Amino acid sequence: MNPTTVQHSLASLVGEIGRQGFEHHLMQCMHELTGADHCVLISYDASRTAPITLFSSGAIDQPLAQECRRLYDEVYYERDPNRALLDAGAHEPSTQLLTLRPEELSDPEYRRTLIERCGIREKLAFIGHGREQAYCLNLYRLKSRQRKGLLMGALQDNTALIAATLERHISLSTEAQVRFDLPWVRARLSRSCGDRLTQREMDVACRIVLGYSSEAIGLDLGVSVNTVLSHRKNLYEKLGIGTQNQLFAIVTEGRCAWV
Repeated sequence: MNPTTVQHSLASLVGEIGRQGFEHHLMQCMHELTGADHCVLISYDASRTAPITLFSSGAIDQPLAQECRRLYDEVYYERDPNRALLDAGAHEPSTQLLTLRPEELSDPEYRRTLIERCGIREKLAFIGHGREQAYCLNLYRLKSRQRKGLLMGALQDNTALIAATLERHISLSTEAQVRFDLPWVRARLSRSCGDRLTQREMDVACRIVLGYSSEAIGLDLGVSVNTVLSHRKNLYEKLGIGTQNQLFAIVTEGRCAWV
């Protein structure tokens, strides 16, 4: 790829740091640099125990991509083939580039659920350890796209700039909660208190956090307002809280009243 084109693409990406348009520009930039058809950005906090899929964007069918995002954040992150590297931490900022083909995965359930049914032919992972978090940018090439393998050259030549860009955006995104949506909220609640709530109480709790009124929750779930209020009362009692702000704190900060 022409070095001038690479620098122009990266400069455009840097200009979108912290903005809603960053997702689109990152996907476009990675497509130009590597030939990727889809990308996923995952962030781990300082404890390396709470992954958040900030976004999943590209050629994979959106409902399927969002379902896989939810499954990863709730369950499969523990079986991520790169989990050991993400957990390891680093004494100073560092990055690694790893390639993987589906047939190289030793976990058949992980491969079938998150790789094969999405039509992924090849994966390139850009793994970084910043000063406050670990993160992984997964780039995928799909079987439906007739193209040569993913290219690593531009990523290797611009590792420092890409790492700094991702780290800064992750930091701003976390502060601004620009990806604060239903799959993310459900994943956070499931980890914090999923064993305490029924499925319907979890549905209601997620929508309370997202700011839905009781009427809106009822319409969204197809139940009466009285049913919503009943679920709200029950889940508050189970969690030992009394306000929406306390429920919000469980999601954003992991502050549990029963601990």
